[in-house]
Amino acid sequence: MQLILDQITFSRSDFTLHAQGTFTPGVHLITGRVGSGKSTLGEIVGRALSPVSGTVRYDGISSSVLSMQFPEYHLTTTNLKDEILSWGRDPEPILETAGLIGRGGDDLLTLSRGELKRLHLACLITGRYDLMVLDEPFAGLDEEARYWISTHLDEHREGIIIIISHDVTTLPSIDQIWEMQDGVLTSIGHVSQALTTWTSAPPLIRYILNHDHELSGLSWHDLVEAVCRIHE
Repeated sequence: MQLILDQITFSRSDFTLHAQGTFTPGVHLITGRVGSGKSTLGEIVGRALSPVSGTVRYDGISSSVLSMQFPEYHLTTTNLKDEILSWGRDPEPILETAGLIGRGGDDLLTLSRGELKRLHLACLITGRYDLMVLDEPFAGLDEEARYWISTHLDEHREGIIIIISHDVTTLPSIDQIWEMQDGVLTSIGHVSQALTTWTSAPPLIRYILNHDHELSGLSWHDLVEAVCRIHE
């Protein structure tokens, strides 16, 4: 199973995206500055946009799902129970997972953006997909919800999972790092070898590497453990 981006280009106004690379089973992080093209690439991979040129090949991939940053883009019904049923899920376990017990009949528009995000992600990540593309999955969530998502993804590492995020402080265990810079996708490499050569790594990662060369990953547990070692 693999996702192959073969000489992909996409243009909008004065912005042009270029992407080349192969994604294999595991968890991939695509990071980069706001406006660098991360979300656009996610929409191309998730089939919401078509590239201007090049080919996206889904070898051995029969099921895929795209989660966009703002949960209201995904709504198809009017109340929580019907929305969960539209995903083919059992409402009660999903409501419990999302922290929304007893609210199955509520209008979706009465939920906060954070509550909508929890509901959407609970429906999404409890499914089984060959390819899962998650654009800023942790945005708007509290620490408890972030930890639950990361833990669930760690425990159900099936197929190809692509996480698009500029926030690397709450993540599941990452297998490979990619970076978007001015519309160009670059493979940083496999963790942990890539961390020492990641020139634009976030400040927290650079701080840990400067004080502890044994950092082995980017998950929440990895970062906490590394910081604890530094301050022992």
